[in-house]
Amino acid sequence: MLLELPGRHPLLRGTLRLQETARPGLTVDARHLEFASPLDLAAVAALTHTHAASGTEIALLLPERRGVASYLQRMDLLKHLPDGSRIVGSLSEGERNDHSASLLEVTRLTGAAVRDVNQRIGFVATSHLGKRFGRQAFTGLGELIDNAVSHGTSELGAFITAQAYSGRTTGRRRLEVSVCDTGVGVLSHLRRNQQHSDVTDSIHALERALSPRVSGTDEDRGYGLPDVLDGVRETAITSLILRSGDGAVTASHYREHAFASYRRIPERVAGTWAWLRVSFPG
Repeated sequence: MLLELPGRHPLLRGTLRLQETARPGLTVDARHLEFASPLDLAAVAALTHTHAASGTEIALLLPERRGVASYLQRMDLLKHLPDGSRIVGSLSEGERNDHSASLLEVTRLTGAAVRDVNQRIGFVATSHLGKRFGRQAFTGLGELIDNAVSHGTSELGAFITAQAYSGRTTGRRRLEVSVCDTGVGVLSHLRRNQQHSDVTDSIHALERALSPRVSGTDEDRGYGLPDVLDGVRETAITSLILRSGDGAVTASHYREHAFASYRRIPERVAGTWAWLRVSFPG
């Protein structure tokens, strides 16, 4: 199988499709990758571990642009590929600088790691957005992290990465975070609760998950995903992409404006992939 990652943040475009090839195993071809978002990094980690669990051999073809290849290395994607993965291409041996104020490298997310991950993302958010906006941006992240740890639990785990942008090139200060798990997915999780036994497909499940007081457990919870979008809508433009099974939703909020678009995607996602961007005025 072959997964091609061309251009800029390819997995944000929703065109993920695994191609059948004569060669065994899964090859992630990033030779023509020009820019990777947090979703590209976390999703590749989750996807390769999902396939490796069934005995599939994994190969990663590094970007031809040395700067992009170095970025994948710097963000610890290579370190979090399954054991025995084959890396094709050249890497630099440059000094690793401390960028803890602007990024969180690919990290395996477990219950034991939640506290440290929260502290690191909080530091990134407040360092680039200031205390007020940083705390607001961080508000919605807790639910995404909690979902990945409690709802997306599997032996393969979940992966998280984050990066802040100053606004010099983007026009707005922003924080991007992606959490990709390898669990049961939104549909199966919701159907564990008898109140949602009528949910029959992934798109319907995503619609239900973005409604208040919805949970796959009998606990009084479920406010979280709407709060991801609502928490900072008075001051920020918030965008959320969720993918699970063969469904995807792109949702955004700003003040009184809200938008959500649901679609079926060509390749099923095992577990749930989430990408969140919170943008503030420059």
